[in-house]
Amino acid sequence: MQKANLVYDAKATLGEGPFWDHESEQLFWVDIEAGIVHGHHLKTNKNSEWVFDEMIGAVIPISAGKLLLAMESGITSFNYQTNELKRLHILENSDQNLRFNDGKCDSSGNFWIGTMHKNLKPGYGNLFKLDKDLKATLQIKNTSISNGMSWSPDNTKFYYIDTAVYEVWEYDFDISAGEISNRRTLFKIPKSYGGADGMTIDQEGMLWIAHWGGGCVRRWNPKTAEVEEKIVVDAPHVTSCCFGGKEMKTLYITTARSGMLEESLRLYPQSGGLFSYKTKIGGFKVNSFKGNL
Repeated sequence: MQKANLVYDAKATLGEGPFWDHESEQLFWVDIEAGIVHGHHLKTNKNSEWVFDEMIGAVIPISAGKLLLAMESGITSFNYQTNELKRLHILENSDQNLRFNDGKCDSSGNFWIGTMHKNLKPGYGNLFKLDKDLKATLQIKNTSISNGMSWSPDNTKFYYIDTAVYEVWEYDFDISAGEISNRRTLFKIPKSYGGADGMTIDQEGMLWIAHWGGGCVRRWNPKTAEVEEKIVVDAPHVTSCCFGGKEMKTLYITTARSGMLEESLRLYPQSGGLFSYKTKIGGFKVNSFKGNL
């Protein structure tokens, strides 16, 4: 059995959105509900955290020492070396029922970020794109649980997950315009597998999908809709994954303990932890936000 190893027993409420930062050689990820940005240093094995007073749906690199945060109230920049938080007055949110959930940058540096209802009301969210000029445009409307964005290695396809739908969608992607079109269902997710949550892509174009309620990450072939690998995680709610390390062959995996009963937590005490798994195929370096901040 292929199994992930515990890296850090963080006991995160809702661990999510990891990315590997090559410059500082650390992994950043968030605990959405606790409002925490985590940093895991590979060389020292030390863990840092920055605590905020609101939920954080995603963290994205900007430049050395600077991060883009999708906070509950709107998009902000954060210098984790000086602890300076700057509100950008972009996608500002005053709806107490709404929060951001999962975001990534395309290779041109546009930031794609989704919203969702805190109590999972269907169709309450949307997917937006924030471009270099700091202009936000609606890309996919009436989503439920916005998740799992990836682009194909040749940048002609955009893959997207709305967890509530139990499908992976594929769009045509125009990299020069930063636009998506022609949505189709790439493949369906059996409900017994657990919901499709966060996602990343490897250098062979295979999709690694975290399964909420499924206790694993599966490597899916987008052309055949077949599962080619399954990585078991000692936590039922597996939320997201990304490639990291010097060779980009370490799959980092986030998990959650949100909504779990005491009995389940006794069975899976490492829920909310950060895990890793060594892969044979590597992934890609994370794309930074290229906006004019």
